[in-house]
Amino acid sequence: MTNAAPVRASGGGRKRKTQTEHKSSLTRIAPPDELIDDIAVRVWKTQSKILIERGTFELEDAPLLIAYCNSFAYMLQAEERICAEGMVVPTSDGSIKKSPYVGVRNDCIAQLTRTGSLLGLDPLTRIRMLGGGSGNNDGNSGGNEFDEF
Repeated sequence: MTNAAPVRASGGGRKRKTQTEHKSSLTRIAPPDELIDDIAVRVWKTQSKILIERGTFELEDAPLLIAYCNSFAYMLQAEERICAEGMVVPTSDGSIKKSPYVGVRNDCIAQLTRTGSLLGLDPLTRIRMLGGGSGNNDGNSGGNEFDEF
């Protein structure tokens, strides 16, 4: 019987990088003219403030935030049309089909998901970006059965 070294999983035991304090070069950024309506402007103001306070927003990120804010506004417009007209619409032959606004809303949600993730506006990406979830905050310093690996 040989005493082989324990097998380690790829990346196993690697320490998390400590979060260095990063400060955004921006302190405030005015809503650009490309925003489609007042709702998009409100989303811009709230989200840009959050991102700047986190230190994760720079001027080169502005086009992504514009797309995010406009997608949110378009999604709400599609929701209003769906509420007014319904989820289905009649066709010329008398049958019914899914309202095109349902597709628009779904496309907007997909766009929000993609751009929000790139900006760190979704919970999973935010945890990864800010280094959360890596500590052992329950007071149990005994570790777990995988610590030896």
